Amino acid sequence: MKDLISLINDLSPQENAEARAFIAKRNRRGDVKNLKLFDLISNGSKSNIQEKLYAGIDRNAYHALSKRLKDLLIEFIATKNFETESGEEMRVLKLVLAGRILFEKGQHQLAWRTLGKAESLSLKYDFYTVLHEIYQTQLQYAHLKNESFLQQVSNLSNSNLVRIQNELKLQQAYATLKIKLQTSTYNPIELFHKTLADFDLKLSESFSFKSLFQFMELLTDVAALSGNYYGIANTFEETYKLVTRKENSDKYQFYHFQIQHLLADLKLRNKDFSGCISILNEIDSNIPSNFRKAFAYKLETLLALAHNYSGNFKLAIQISEQHADQSENLKLILVTLYFQQNQLREAYQLHRDFQKSDLFYERKNGILWVVKKELIGLLLLIELDKVDLVPNTISSIQRRLVLKLQAQQKDQIASFLKLINQYYKTPDEATTESFKNRVEDSFNWLGFEREDLFAISFYAWLKSKMENKPLYTTTLELVNPTSYSL
Repeated sequence: MKDLISLINDLSPQENAEARAFIAKRNRRGDVKNLKLFDLISNGSKSNIQEKLYAGIDRNAYHALSKRLKDLLIEFIATKNFETESGEEMRVLKLVLAGRILFEKGQHQLAWRTLGKAESLSLKYDFYTVLHEIYQTQLQYAHLKNESFLQQVSNLSNSNLVRIQNELKLQQAYATLKIKLQTSTYNPIELFHKTLADFDLKLSESFSFKSLFQFMELLTDVAALSGNYYGIANTFEETYKLVTRKENSDKYQFYHFQIQHLLADLKLRNKDFSGCISILNEIDSNIPSNFRKAFAYKLETLLALAHNYSGNFKLAIQISEQHADQSENLKLILVTLYFQQNQLREAYQLHRDFQKSDLFYERKNGILWVVKKELIGLLLLIELDKVDLVPNTISSIQRRLVLKLQAQQKDQIASFLKLINQYYKTPDEATTESFKNRVEDSFNWLGFEREDLFAISFYAWLKSKMENKPLYTTTLELVNPTSYSL
């Protein structure tokens, strides 16, 4: 049942309507209990679902109904993605199959032309595994040509195998690193370089646009876990140079926009806000409508953050308010922006809209997102003087979330929680030298020129208490220590 609820909750409003229509079309009789179950879950029902579907509790019928609905939803997802993502590749595979059949029928000239067309399309769309099938077929019938042709196909096949092996090694490294980052005590950036060395993986011109995007995406994951975006900057720039050397034709558009988005994110994290905004505006001006769904408010998220940390909080709030109902990221950002502007009740009411479980949010947005949500919720309790809820909230964060973090982040969040606990118990001591010294000692890892924006933002709350200054002013002074002026 949890799988079914998760499947339905992960659907966008448009996908939800499409899925409902798909289920209705598949129903062959008047009994539409699967639609009733779909609607109940879509509308947030969590209890007494069996009683609402049947006159009494019928566990066997309910289990069978849930399974049938889950199978239909999996079929819907597969069908929808097959239609949108696999069209060109299926077209090429059909040409390869047709070419082989034509060879078997003795239609050699037509077979060569058909395989030639398949090869051109595969090269256009970087279908390396399909190219492997094409070259295998050409080698099988190379005796119908000549030795020069055989050598040509052999060379092309060997070059293509290098591409396939590079992509396979990248996928293996990607999977290995993802698993190790969850449990390893290594510094994430050191682990990244060690994993590349273990797989003898080096950046090269032979990487496809998709592979370069995955490589850069992995880099940003490593930076997020370590909180050190400066540490990946050189490797990121080196990878981006390979991107700029490639032909930016229509076939690469999607990955090119994805890579630009990653670059905008890196510039935001490294506090180049104007550079971030410039890239986002360029994407917004050029991206076709059929690609926008894939970004799902990612551009607006970065834009709101860049404007906020460069001092334009009103525009940041405007962007976030416009999209908060459709994006959990922007809703959490809006909570933070309200909090920074001392709009505490608005922030608290909005924060209460996060009704789903932490496990749901962790699976969808990651553990760091959940930690940020819980920390801002904790600070709101303190600011609104709901002090009776603070101890249990601190204990809950420590028990449920801190242990899941990577080692360095675990220490940072644990230190922050201790300081919050001390402030909540004795707020009058915030301006004392002893409290200031303890804060500075606890945050000695925080290098403001090179530290994650969100770590700085949470530290800014403590510093604003120590100096008795507005939170947003303190935040901007920390983020832009050499250029900020109110």
